[in-house]
Amino acid sequence: MAKKKNSSQKEGAAFSIKLKLFIGFAIPLICMVIVGIGAYSKAASGMIYNYEESTSKALSMAMEYLNFGFESAVSESEQLYYDNNLVKWATNAIYNEWTKKEIAETAARDLSVKKDGNEFISNMYIIPGKNMSMVSAYSDDKEIAGFYDDLAEEKEAECLQTLEGKWVGSHDYIDSVLSENYADYSADSYACSYIRPMTTKRACIVVDYSSESIAGILRDLNLGDESISAFIMPDGRELLLNGDDVVRNSEFSFVDQAYYQDAMAENAEIVIDYVPYQGEQYLFMASKSSHNSAAVCAMVPVSMVNAQADSIQHITVIMVFISCVIAIFAGILITAGIVRTIKQISGRLEVVSGGDLTVEVNEKRHDEFKILVKGISDMIQNSRKLIIQVMKTAENVNDSAKKLTEASEVLTSSNTQISVAVDEMDEGLNQQSQDSQDCVILMEELSNRITSAVDLAKKMGGITGNAKAILADGMSIMDDLTRKSSDTTEVTRKVTSNIKNLEDSLSEIETFVATINNVAEETSLLALNASIEAARAGDAGRGFAVVAQSVSQLSDGTIEAADQIQNVMEQIKEYANDTVRVAAAAEGIVSKQSETVKDTIHVFGDINGYLERLMEEITALETTIKNMEGYRNDTLSAIASISAVSEEMAASFSTVNESLKRQLGMVDDLHESTVDLEDKASVLTEAVNAFKL
Repeated sequence: MAKKKNSSQKEGAAFSIKLKLFIGFAIPLICMVIVGIGAYSKAASGMIYNYEESTSKALSMAMEYLNFGFESAVSESEQLYYDNNLVKWATNAIYNEWTKKEIAETAARDLSVKKDGNEFISNMYIIPGKNMSMVSAYSDDKEIAGFYDDLAEEKEAECLQTLEGKWVGSHDYIDSVLSENYADYSADSYACSYIRPMTTKRACIVVDYSSESIAGILRDLNLGDESISAFIMPDGRELLLNGDDVVRNSEFSFVDQAYYQDAMAENAEIVIDYVPYQGEQYLFMASKSSHNSAAVCAMVPVSMVNAQADSIQHITVIMVFISCVIAIFAGILITAGIVRTIKQISGRLEVVSGGDLTVEVNEKRHDEFKILVKGISDMIQNSRKLIIQVMKTAENVNDSAKKLTEASEVLTSSNTQISVAVDEMDEGLNQQSQDSQDCVILMEELSNRITSAVDLAKKMGGITGNAKAILADGMSIMDDLTRKSSDTTEVTRKVTSNIKNLEDSLSEIETFVATINNVAEETSLLALNASIEAARAGDAGRGFAVVAQSVSQLSDGTIEAADQIQNVMEQIKEYANDTVRVAAAAEGIVSKQSETVKDTIHVFGDINGYLERLMEEITALETTIKNMEGYRNDTLSAIASISAVSEEMAASFSTVNESLKRQLGMVDDLHESTVDLEDKASVLTEAVNAFKL
């Protein structure tokens, strides 16, 4: 029954060790899983946020670049708009056919140069009335009769009724005319166009914006092969890219999507949203132009954005799985070794508990069980030695019991003499104990005073150390202030130099303003002469009179603007002179401040030297007091020991005296006890013989 109980206890202990090992291995694995999940979540959210930021910035920069192209297209048309020769040619005010042809050829060359010098322009046209030929930057020299009057009736050219230009996504009527005359013409070559009437409303300028240039800008976004991007005009014309490839007649269109319409309705430069597409989540971004309300849109799969985060997730799962396998395998090996060793040790201890001390425990391990096995082996050997000694002692007890009877008589006589001597020693020890107690009280008082001195020296050392640290911080701050004062002086000098340079630049601007005034005055005179000549020409010079009046108004506006610039420059000069004076005064103040800072640093250095010497003195004092404390402790310990020994000896002698008196009565009982001891020694011998040695 006892053996079954012991066996169940061992099984419970083994199960407990397994459970503890399992918990010990499981907790780090759980922590690793939590860390992996947290790292994946952080990485995914961080990558999405960074991707949103970088892509939205790229989209905004692309739109800014497109806006620059839009501005260049408008600028190119402005130059043609104010070309007097073209105005005369468009109004058919030139009757010399050779001059007309020369102006047309010059305009064609000018259009070709503008087209070749601007990557955003795919083609440029000047479309006059029916009696003249269209001027184009197209490589084909074929002449096309002007169709301005027919174009003005089309919806795409509503702007021809005013003097303002208009951006359109497509011009179907112009495309149809050009397709009939140019075999290789394609409407896909442009993504949008800028149409502007000339001042006479008898001709218009058309600038086609290159589809390839816009597609190149969208490709430079590097959104990936699975992305979708597009350039969209307000009239619904859309240039769509799937990855890096331009897609024509695609089933998908941003214009048809509700999220695109919502984005265009928002008054925001950039719109970011998450939308579904073909059963997958996409990141949608849109940026709207401030020039012609065109938009650049892009959609990127969220899975592509999270690709790197997914790789982190896969690596984490693999590492956790490998760690679990290793931990389980290691736990099984460790637990099996522990259980096997405990069973072997328990079996040998059961044999020892039966009285067999010849058992040897030699488990070959190199961990903590080696120490346990050695301890059990030493215990068995020591038990064997103890039993052997007990057997020998039992034999000696029998002999001693006989001798004890004889010694009891001698003991009685000795006890009487010892009792007298003990009484005398007891009186002397009591007096010595009283003297030692008084000495202990005096030394305790001295000890308290030395302890107070040590505490005071430590506080002084701490205060001095704090003062030294504060002083060091002050010196560091003063050094920083010195450097900043030098930087301020240098900045003040640079400001003064820049203002002087500004004065020189203002002088040059004054020269330019004077030149502008001269040009404006001459232009005004030319406009006046032109008006006179136009009046002489009668009806044929009405158009020229309008131009002369516009030039005169521009000249007056230029003179007025030049006067305003002159006034502003005079105010800037006054402000610059005041700034130079203030900067000079600031430079002097900063210079004096630097000298004061240097004096303060010198004073801090002297204080630091005094504090270092004070620290050395306090350290020496503290060392001396600590030595005194050691001597005091030694003396106090010695006196306390003497007092304690005296008291103990006094008490011991009193006890001995009483014991001797009792021993006189107990010696008689000793003989009877000796007989009983002999009987018990025989029983002990029989019990020891039960062990196997």
